[in-house]
Amino acid sequence: MTDPKMQPDQVQAIRAVLLAYGDTAPARGGRTVRRVGIGALALGAATAVVAAVGVVLPSNTPGTADPAAQASATLRDAAMATVDPEPADGQFLKLETTASYLALSTADGRADTTIGYLESQRREVYVPADARGQSIEQTTQVAPTVFFGQGAEDFAKRKWNGAPATVAPVSRQTDSTRPVEDLAAMPRDPEALLAYLREFRYQAGSSDENVFAHAVDLLRAGGLKADLRAALYEALALMPSVEVTAQQATLDGRVGTAIGLRGTGGDTRQEIVIEPATGEYIGVRLVTVDGFGEIPPGTPLEYTALSTTIVDSVPR
Repeated sequence: MTDPKMQPDQVQAIRAVLLAYGDTAPARGGRTVRRVGIGALALGAATAVVAAVGVVLPSNTPGTADPAAQASATLRDAAMATVDPEPADGQFLKLETTASYLALSTADGRADTTIGYLESQRREVYVPADARGQSIEQTTQVAPTVFFGQGAEDFAKRKWNGAPATVAPVSRQTDSTRPVEDLAAMPRDPEALLAYLREFRYQAGSSDENVFAHAVDLLRAGGLKADLRAALYEALALMPSVEVTAQQATLDGRVGTAIGLRGTGGDTRQEIVIEPATGEYIGVRLVTVDGFGEIPPGTPLEYTALSTTIVDSVPR
């Protein structure tokens, strides 16, 4: 049997699949659909299926434990528990990404915050245990189910293309807009990894925002092995600005603990959702703190949820 661990080119192929999206789409009548993305989650995100989106507010109240201390403990517990599923010969590692992002109508180049809906997509990448094998992806567009503002449902029906599911080999091409990193060379010592993330200029914003955005993107790509994932959790635990923002955070039907960082502008918060008992990474989301237009406070503007399972076959 060959080594079942994903090779660098497989990881890069998955990253290219999950991150290669634009942010606007043409529409009729002189209007366009603007896919709202802010911060790291806007870096090509096509973010996932939403059964329902409620207002999600931090569960911390006066008198409870310090949210930064809670975050540190949660991340360290997750680091100790995290493990990798390992497919056997002939099996496949299935990375299922469900994603949703806020689409707003625009007119004359300005977003119309009175009309919006969550546009959704599901992507399944099947990675063979044999590193020499070909990875397969299946993409499914999902009908909108969450709407904001009067007339939003009719607007979404006009814009949603309802394309059938597609099955195709995963491209081996890397995303030329993103820096190529050698995951194997990243430090596994938490302090050294945090120093690496601070020195690596990933996006605009404060040093902490830069680090958190980098961590979000690494996790969202779905290619991190357990040792690096654990080190990343530990590195984030060293940052006092990272806090528990919700003990019971529901993301694509699964419940975990949200660890977040509020942006410098204060109007959005990035969150990583994990299952502390198992160390399983559930997904990431971007939440509006105060809301705007018809979008209420606490609404996830976009998110990516990831589940990893082992399967015996792939779609044809």
